[in-house]
Amino acid sequence: MSQIPEQVRAQIRIQANHQCGYCRSLQKYVLGILEIEHIIPRAAGGTDDEENLWLACRLCNAYKGIQTHARDPVTNRKVKLFNPRQQKWSRHFSLGQTTALKLQV
Repeated sequence: MSQIPEQVRAQIRIQANHQCGYCRSLQKYVLGILEIEHIIPRAAGGTDDEENLWLACRLCNAYKGIQTHARDPVTNRKVKLFNPRQQKWSRHFSLGQTTALKLQV
């Protein structure tokens, strides 16, 4: 089990604006404490360095697990998972026209 210093944990919470880096849920609306998670899991060679840590809700953290890649549902290509430290959420996630049409049905 990693021993991330409390000062680093507090800094990450501030950097993440007390918000899950994946579903964007704010701490004040989440049951339980948002977790410090490894962007690249330790099991996949990730470290406890601050630049590899971010905030995630328990559901997102559990769903991501030790994955670092997933299949793109449109192209079926294997792609890296979203990195909240390096990518903008609004550029990575969006509802396409076909998805919006499906939601309206």
